[in-house]
Amino acid sequence: MDQPCSAEKPWILGPEHFQYSEPVISKVTDYIYVGNLNAASVPGEPGPTLNVPDALGDGPALKQRCFEDINECINASTEKRKRVLVHCRDGFSLAPTCIIQYLMVKQNMRLIAAYELLRAKYPVNIRECHQNVLVSLETALRPGGNVDPECFKQAISRKVAWT
Repeated sequence: MDQPCSAEKPWILGPEHFQYSEPVISKVTDYIYVGNLNAASVPGEPGPTLNVPDALGDGPALKQRCFEDINECINASTEKRKRVLVHCRDGFSLAPTCIIQYLMVKQNMRLIAAYELLRAKYPVNIRECHQNVLVSLETALRPGGNVDPECFKQAISRKVAWT
């Protein structure tokens, strides 16, 4: 049985390992940026913000309640060629999860490809509950595909040193 989203595991860095005082922001695509809460306060960068509250970030509830709204918001900005910042408190799990699912749903990317695109540009630390949501989405988008949930989860749980 999976641990609750807030459970810490020895191989997953907890929130105490991240600095919240400095803005963390990166460009993912021409119009989509990802960051932490403090990135939203940087004047002029990158433009409108989409705050993903941590309270909405647990498991299946995230997918059911938020993904459509998040995708509509991102689409509204990108269609007008306006930049949008997707951010959450620490910026390392929930906001990246939202961007990965957007790339999967709206740009027809596979989970690993979307994850690797984001990971190459931004430090990620996808929590297990968010990994589960992304793997479930991959399975739903590609029924009949040979999806091994544990392989996907292992691939998207790698850490990236960010300096």
